[in-house]
Amino acid sequence: MPEHRLATTGDDLSLPPNGDVVCYGFLTYLLLLVVETFPEKNDGTSIQEIVESLGDDAAIIASILSRWKVSTTIVSSPIGNDYYGSKVIEQLQASGIDLGHRVRKEATTPLEVAIVDASGSRTYFQKRDPLALDSLPSLEADQLGNAKMLYVDWYDGPRVIGAMKRAYSFEVPVFLNLEARYCDNPELPELLRHADICQVSLDEPKASGDPAEIARSLIDQGVGTVLVTLGAEGCVVVQHHRGFHIQAPEVKVVDGYGAGAAFAAGMIYGLQAGWPLESCARFANAHASLKCGITGNPSMPISQVQELAEKLDVRPLVV
Repeated sequence: MPEHRLATTGDDLSLPPNGDVVCYGFLTYLLLLVVETFPEKNDGTSIQEIVESLGDDAAIIASILSRWKVSTTIVSSPIGNDYYGSKVIEQLQASGIDLGHRVRKEATTPLEVAIVDASGSRTYFQKRDPLALDSLPSLEADQLGNAKMLYVDWYDGPRVIGAMKRAYSFEVPVFLNLEARYCDNPELPELLRHADICQVSLDEPKASGDPAEIARSLIDQGVGTVLVTLGAEGCVVVQHHRGFHIQAPEVKVVDGYGAGAAFAAGMIYGLQAGWPLESCARFANAHASLKCGITGNPSMPISQVQELAEKLDVRPLVV
């Protein structure tokens, strides 16, 4: 079982006071179509809104944290010198993130088209070069020497494990987004071996089970803290010795795409601010809920999120 790199004060976690949050993953252009209800096969519906945005979670999280003035670095695949790439650059520059020399003439920017409806569901279609997984660079010493946390997504391929191992060797805490792959992932033992915080989603197709039991299983495999998001039911947070459930507020859902990234960004923000774990989870839950009420990537003041977070109900769990 790994020794966790997150500093503990009593029952709480905190990140090192200095350094960057490093977000590792793909840069993807997203075209988001908002409809009232998803049509049946061979039927159609009216588009209520069209939004250009960022696709994969790592870039969304980096964008949110940067807007909140958290020092953030993206380590990513290159993007192409094409229309989709130019839109990705626009999105990140608006958040204060400089891509440097990430544009490559020979690269093709990944594309995602997502359809979201008022139920909170999303249906997405992706176009990604088969060689794209190999385009993720290795983490360098200078990128980790001044890092307070590494964020990764399980779906970004085998290079993610290499990045996690590299962070582990530098004693940098790792935040792993596992989504619903908490039991049928052949790489799960290796992923969990190097993760300090693991986020699981139970509001996805084929996801089922008791949140506390799932979290307990991941804790027993070596993770220090497990966050289980439950959509409209809020979230469950579990550590070795305690757990609690935070109820989500009622929100008129407009767009559920990126809610998991909004939750992770809120959690990371609270940790780097040195808040107690419950306060971090309240803030993350509130931010994800507010995100579902707007289209595209969230850009809301911290004070608005905190105001809602303070009103959320918290119930202790027996773990």
